[in-house]
Amino acid sequence: MADFVHVPDPQAGPNGTGRIRYDLRRPAPRSGTASPPLVLLGGMTQTVSSWGGQLRPLSATRTVVAYETRGQGGTELSLGDVSLARQVEDAASFIAALDLPGPVDLCGFSFGGRVALAIAAHRPDLVRRLVLSGVARGRTVLARCILGGWAAALTTGSLEALARVSMADIVGTEYLEAHAGLVEPMVKAVVQRNSYAGIAALFRDVMQTDKAPQPEAGAQGWDNATLAAAVQCPALVMGGEGDRLAAPAEVAALAEAMGAVHKTFSPAGHTIPIEAAGPWREAVVDFLDASR
Repeated sequence: MADFVHVPDPQAGPNGTGRIRYDLRRPAPRSGTASPPLVLLGGMTQTVSSWGGQLRPLSATRTVVAYETRGQGGTELSLGDVSLARQVEDAASFIAALDLPGPVDLCGFSFGGRVALAIAAHRPDLVRRLVLSGVARGRTVLARCILGGWAAALTTGSLEALARVSMADIVGTEYLEAHAGLVEPMVKAVVQRNSYAGIAALFRDVMQTDKAPQPEAGAQGWDNATLAAAVQCPALVMGGEGDRLAAPAEVAALAEAMGAVHKTFSPAGHTIPIEAAGPWREAVVDFLDASR
């Protein structure tokens, strides 16, 4: 069940605090596991509810917690700066506030994957193992066109416009055809569970940085290629064969840059934790347990 934890919020003043929304599941006492906690970070418009199908099975043998970052869902933190640098600080505060024994295992999808990559690069003390899904080393022309379309949708002031425009870009064709009845509920979930201000802030400070040429972004130290070079922990990088946003070749390039294990799911699109839920979860668990 979702809950809130108070964390420092420097943007709210010297003594400012805010709240991060999260869902924490613990294994049954008889499981006898000593696995590190697993922290989940979702895509830009996802919330803890988006992990509903994964939380219970993943928590069978380990503590699992999903949380909504600054700008996502019901998390209550200032929006003046929601950059990756700020997200890294928030993650450290969140882990400390929940008193999670570390280092933790970190698993991020899409936007959440970029946050997880930044955490692993800038706070290696916090992360034992890293799992990334739908994260590319760089953006193709097609991916930049897609982001441009999302930006245009946001100028309408409507989250529904963004949800509808992005649906065909992130969910694989076969999954959409097989689950046509889920389209409207998915759109409704984006609108009801997020705020326009929060998503617009994330797009402003994180997503639109991809529009800059890679060398210019790299000079700031927060592009994926630069972050990947700083990661010290073992990593698993996964992508969908039909992903239009994180092209398979660029996902493979990120894995190679990190010396990471690489896996591709066919015929999935961008949302592999949903489209290939069982195989994706099996790959995650196998990787996290490999050293045990």
